[in-house]
Amino acid sequence: MKPVALDEFCRFRFLSQPRFSPSGTCAAFVLTEIDRKKDAYRSFLYTMKNGQISRLTSAGEERSFLFSDDNTILFPADREKEDKGIDPLTSRYYSISLHGGEAVPSLVFPIPVTKLLPLPGGDFLVLGKTVPGWEDLYKGDRKLRGAFLKQRKDNEDYEEIAQAPWWWNGSTYTKGAYTSLFFYSGKKKSLSRLSGLNESISEVVLTPDKRSAYFLREPVKPLLPLGGCAELCRLDLQTGSITSLVQSREDLDITGIAAGDHFLLVLASDRRYGLNTDTDFWKLSYLDGALTFYARHGESVGSSVGSDIRYGGGYSLRMSGDVCTFISTRFDSSHLFRLEDGLITQISDVPGSTDSFDVFGDRLICVALRNMRGQELYDGKGRCLTHFNSTVLRGRYVAEPKILNIDRNGHSIHGFVLCPPDYDPAKKYPVILDIHGGPKTVYGPVFYHEMQYWAGKGYFVIFCNPTGSDGRGSFMDIRGHYGEEDFADLMAFCDAALQAWPAMDEANFFETGGSYGGFMTNWIIGHTDRFRACASQRSISNWFSFYGVSDIGVSFAADQCDADPWSNPEKLWEQSPLRYADRARTPTLFIHSFEDYRCPVDQGYQMFTALISHGVESRMVCFRGENHELSRSGKPSHRLKRLQAITDWFDSHRG
Repeated sequence: MKPVALDEFCRFRFLSQPRFSPSGTCAAFVLTEIDRKKDAYRSFLYTMKNGQISRLTSAGEERSFLFSDDNTILFPADREKEDKGIDPLTSRYYSISLHGGEAVPSLVFPIPVTKLLPLPGGDFLVLGKTVPGWEDLYKGDRKLRGAFLKQRKDNEDYEEIAQAPWWWNGSTYTKGAYTSLFFYSGKKKSLSRLSGLNESISEVVLTPDKRSAYFLREPVKPLLPLGGCAELCRLDLQTGSITSLVQSREDLDITGIAAGDHFLLVLASDRRYGLNTDTDFWKLSYLDGALTFYARHGESVGSSVGSDIRYGGGYSLRMSGDVCTFISTRFDSSHLFRLEDGLITQISDVPGSTDSFDVFGDRLICVALRNMRGQELYDGKGRCLTHFNSTVLRGRYVAEPKILNIDRNGHSIHGFVLCPPDYDPAKKYPVILDIHGGPKTVYGPVFYHEMQYWAGKGYFVIFCNPTGSDGRGSFMDIRGHYGEEDFADLMAFCDAALQAWPAMDEANFFETGGSYGGFMTNWIIGHTDRFRACASQRSISNWFSFYGVSDIGVSFAADQCDADPWSNPEKLWEQSPLRYADRARTPTLFIHSFEDYRCPVDQGYQMFTALISHGVESRMVCFRGENHELSRSGKPSHRLKRLQAITDWFDSHRG
């Protein structure tokens, strides 16, 4: 069998956003594929009816959609850009019949729009962008629009910052823009503002009768914290009146809402473990607005199982009647759960990752990674409904993850080992330790392209879920203790792997990781010389500069380090890998992206400079036009260069 190739990920097709039509008679989803010639991703809409899968669109830019009725889909696109150039303000939606035919222009908004909710009579609730100083752009006045575009062009080399964060990963400078709630009149073809100025709307849902909407709003301030400020409000769609219902507080951080038939489901955490605290469920009465506790979950909502063969998202939680179905990560896999009458039950148990889903009555469809294959669509009974990726790995060697669990210091470390093809116990093979990001994510039994590629090249690949990982409740809490139990867990796992597989060559031991895994790589090289070479990706090296530069720096750094630069600078410095960089002796490659504002490029610069100033072999590779998602959704050519750079670095340092 042939090994998995460097560019194998380009052959996968990625599924996302499965949704039922309003009456459940059919469903639709997005399928994305890689276009090597254009070095881009192309996305199409597909429908499923009576078991038949059909492609609905062909332009390749249909990345999201909504049903306007059982026979019509709306999707955002800008098919006029070739004639008029890219329009930074206007949002256009096209409609297409499920029976086929050409997509036709349907809705035009004078501002960037992020979400539409259909109302009776062709009206919509709209979430759209508001720019400070230009709050009336939504009215569509041509003179105001012209003045805004001229001001934007005149100041394209000038930025004025008035709040933090001033940029966001993948979207550059925010210019203080925030999200507002609007009403769109289908008859007048115009928007009217519903939410106030200087308040940002993070989520909005309609009640099933479409007489009310509930939304979360937060005040726009010079400093915007991560969570803790959301206010739950009700909009009466008959009168237009807005009522404030519940304000988040220290022990009730509202993070999400979903509308049932008789009550509003509210997701909120008590922050006992800081920002990473998992949510529990509350319910709010439609009749009197009373909020009561509904169910304790203590686990995450959504999939936190890592993989590099996904593109796009979808629902992680849905209401059908008063029954809530949701995805949650447990141990090393994400499954479907049902919340009914205050009781939570698990309704799927197949190892892997359930990535997104939709539900209609007792019918369910989901996109999942299972059986070491690419994504497919499955029904509620676990039956595979599509075969988009069934032949991708045919004839390829795919290493089955072998479980390696160890006990250390009163807790279990769960991990995996990938063996090289034709593994001979009498020979010696190099080893790569791969560390996940987060740290509140997990590695699970799913196909991970980069690891399979290294296994195919003759490496053992080992990976585990140390303290700080998701899927095990409070196990994920390492606030103020980065580099302690987590580092010890990783080193113990390495020791156990070497002992369990004597064919692993301890003299050719390599390590890599991204985000938190990049932090840990930087930490490792200052605390051990056991690795022959390391590759640190999109990392954190200095909590002081991260605090002031990252888009989540102020909230995340203070929360995760249990310190800030003024209250406890010693603790912040103690948890910074840069402090120990003078001890490093391991040749290290640093990979960063210039538009990564989550773990900015300065973090790599500092470690690189520290190493070369102490005579340690080092190299840095940076990508323009990429952000924190380089390895998952970056340009295909950049993803190939990244993986090749890491592999070449390890290959060149093998003894």
